[in-house]
Amino acid sequence: MTETLNYREFYQKLPFHICENDRVSMQKEAKYANVRDCTHWLIGLEGCEKNVETFHWRVVVFPSNENGHFNCKLAFFKSPFVRTFNEACDLLRNIEALARQDQLFTIFEHK
Repeated sequence: MTETLNYREFYQKLPFHICENDRVSMQKEAKYANVRDCTHWLIGLEGCEKNVETFHWRVVVFPSNENGHFNCKLAFFKSPFVRTFNEACDLLRNIEALARQDQLFTIFEHK
């Protein structure tokens, strides 16, 4: 998960608090050892141009601070690309609901 984020087609939501189970799950991963100031999730949609007329979309989740500052190379989760913006929006809503219910770690563990 280290490829560059496509900022031209990146649409983020407001950050919201990381709940306890997700925080503990994140801290178990060595790559997140130095992100203690990350208290929030930043969830967004990233678009990838497949050709001149077609974009594919995915949901990305980053640990961030309360102001939304995040490390673009340190995603907690990236979904597979889907074909339509509407599919991606539906997926984003589902993933956001899991995160707000302190269950984001369940999809991270099964990636």
